[in-house]
Amino acid sequence: MDSNPPEEASPAKSVIEELDILRIEFRSALQAYASRIEEEIGLIQQSTAKQTTKTKIAPAKLRDLRDMLTLLRKFSIKSEKGRRKDLKKIDTLVGDLTMLIEHW
Repeated sequence: MDSNPPEEASPAKSVIEELDILRIEFRSALQAYASRIEEEIGLIQQSTAKQTTKTKIAPAKLRDLRDMLTLLRKFSIKSEKGRRKDLKKIDTLVGDLTMLIEHW
């Protein structure tokens, strides 16, 4: 009698294959997330740069720019730890900055 069951009977190989798929999907999702955040930061930079070309900036926009500067200077994460909460902080900050420039 064979003491080792056939590989098809063991789910271990299937789990390993599924984990490979999960790793690929994770990397893809991470890449898409990073691309989205990078694009949003770029749009914020472009909108802010447009303000520097104006000779007179509206008081409301000056207030927004000061608020943005405060948010950016207070922002702090420990990126070397690679924590989800740090990504959430970045996402929140970018969202807050985007809200400030939406009405420009």
